[in-house]
Amino acid sequence: MKIVLKFPQKVMQDPLLADVVLETGVRINIDRALVDATIGEIVIDVPDERVEEVAEAFRRRGTEVREMDMPVVLDEAECVQCGACVSVCPVEVFTYNKDRSISIDFTRCVLCKTCITMCPHGAIKTAEE
Repeated sequence: MKIVLKFPQKVMQDPLLADVVLETGVRINIDRALVDATIGEIVIDVPDERVEEVAEAFRRRGTEVREMDMPVVLDEAECVQCGACVSVCPVEVFTYNKDRSISIDFTRCVLCKTCITMCPHGAIKTAEE
């Protein structure tokens, strides 16, 4: 399962990922990271059966944790099946079907939000919007 981690500035210099891996023994895959002097947001992939353990370890270290069951939402009424999302998604979340409809594989999403920016009809939003 994918988890979004938001780090407050006060813990930006701490080796949080390394500490959690060492504490839990869980292998964590980083799918996307945006970290600079003011913000830290990382999307990680964690084995489903260990999500709660890893999430709690990050929370104890002052990190905001959100599970990504459905990172983006497609408004079927607004979508015109133009394929803009299909062509720009770097991890192939969106695919065209033979009937020209679009399928979404949420498990691949890294919340880069490129599809949201590129959708000419505003049919894609983050699940938290």
